[in-house]
Amino acid sequence: MNLEIFKVFVFIFFCVPLWSQKSFTVEEAQVFAIQNSVETKKNQISFSDANARVNEFRAVGLPTISAFASYQYFPAVPRQPLEDFISPSIYGVLFAEGVIPQRDLGPPDVFNFTFVQPNQLSAGIEANTLLFDGSYLYGLKAARFYRDLVQKEADVTEFNLKNQILKAYASVLIAEENKKVITANLENIAGSLEEFQALYNNGFAELIDVERLTLSYDNLNNELLKINQLIEISKNLLKFQMNYPLNNDIQLTENLANLIEKYQVVSLLENEDISFQNRPEYQVIEAGEILNDLDYKRTRAGYLPSARAFASAQANLLRQNLFDNDESGFIPQALVGVSLNIPIYDGGDKSAKLQRIKLNQDKTRQEKYQFEQSVWLQTENARLQYQTAVSSLENSKKALTINQSIYDKTLVKFREGIGSSLEVTQAESALLQAQAAYSNALYDQLNALVALKEATGL
Repeated sequence: MNLEIFKVFVFIFFCVPLWSQKSFTVEEAQVFAIQNSVETKKNQISFSDANARVNEFRAVGLPTISAFASYQYFPAVPRQPLEDFISPSIYGVLFAEGVIPQRDLGPPDVFNFTFVQPNQLSAGIEANTLLFDGSYLYGLKAARFYRDLVQKEADVTEFNLKNQILKAYASVLIAEENKKVITANLENIAGSLEEFQALYNNGFAELIDVERLTLSYDNLNNELLKINQLIEISKNLLKFQMNYPLNNDIQLTENLANLIEKYQVVSLLENEDISFQNRPEYQVIEAGEILNDLDYKRTRAGYLPSARAFASAQANLLRQNLFDNDESGFIPQALVGVSLNIPIYDGGDKSAKLQRIKLNQDKTRQEKYQFEQSVWLQTENARLQYQTAVSSLENSKKALTINQSIYDKTLVKFREGIGSSLEVTQAESALLQAQAAYSNALYDQLNALVALKEATGL
């Protein structure tokens, strides 16, 4: 029985889904999102469809072979009325030789004649293949390149998804960082409140001092409640973007400082030239240019002749009685040939198509230029925002240090009886604002790093 219990325990341990509660680094969260997101699955379907299109188009130029068999029975055999041309000829010879005396034969007789047998059985095989078609060759190349384009579009989706996960992940870390600060302040206020409650009970402090500390404590508790809600909301957004079960818990193993340090390398790009090739969207636009060029060549090749080869072999059984082996057997026949199609005039169809393709090429070039300008503007703005965020973070860090020092000194003065509770409350309020400003500056810097990463495509 103990062995059975052990087996059940092992089964539960290894078979219960591991993601009911799972920890993620930011890279693991990105990988999970890429593997499980609906957009990724849609891209996989699109790639499979593009691959099937290549196979479908390739089949147009490959040899095709088909076999056939048919049986026909004529209850009433089709006949054709035919004049008797044999009897007049014979009588003409007899009259000329004097074998019989000359006489009037009258109008020729008419009889029903047919070559059709009531039972007809046929069987055979046919094959044909494309020998040359310029449109097919360029079309096949375009179909293969379209498959690559679908993959490049999937890369764009993956690129955007990674950045979305990074932003959502950072939002959770910012909220958790704020929670740590509020919790630490709450513990300090709780200690001071307990201390001054005891002083008040012994007549060494005023009620207003206790009330102010109580109000501060209650306000921090409300802020803690809000930040807990914000953490849950941020986690739910992260889980939604990862396509992670919303009712399952998720733990983040990164911390804000490490996350900023991890992406700090992006700041080294501030003085580098912009490389549009790093953006997956740019590669999609370039692929569109190539496809337009292939489409133009494919349509223009439609003016060239095309050739096909064909062959067939069959055997026919024609009998009065299908199962009478004394009648003639199967009659074989075979055929081989080549057909050539030379386009002469199509009513201007291909000319109009070529004009439209040229217009589409011009449109794609304009879109490419517009995207380059957009990337340049986005990168320059991201660099400026990053510089501002770094400066703001430094100032916020200094302000936080100063406000923390003021708060600590004010609290010491209050405890020594040479300061008022109002000063403590004011210093506490200033400290909370400085902490919030510092947290926001951290978030702004991380956002600036992500924006610069997006703009440069790295």
